[in-house]
Amino acid sequence: MAGVVFTQSAQTDLLEAWLFIAEENQTAADRTLDAIELQAQALSTQPLIGRARPELAEGVRSWPTSTPYILYYLTGNDSVTILRVLHHARDIQSVSL
Repeated sequence: MAGVVFTQSAQTDLLEAWLFIAEENQTAADRTLDAIELQAQALSTQPLIGRARPELAEGVRSWPTSTPYILYYLTGNDSVTILRVLHHARDIQSVSL
């Protein structure tokens, strides 16, 4: 796998997460996003490590990060596409991937 691509929705999720956490602690917000991005990059070496999520859409997988956020993604021939980055308490069934 060559790399990781974040969709516009995933980028918005990251921004919203950072803004929420930064209200209390900007350093913690930075660390959280750094951890998420590092773990997303790790998916490029083992893209099938995540759980298959056929109930969400064909080909979608999820991977819990070391933060309270879960990566929802698709694998391709040369990349991993991060569809969404959502808090683990979020009702994924009510969210558009």
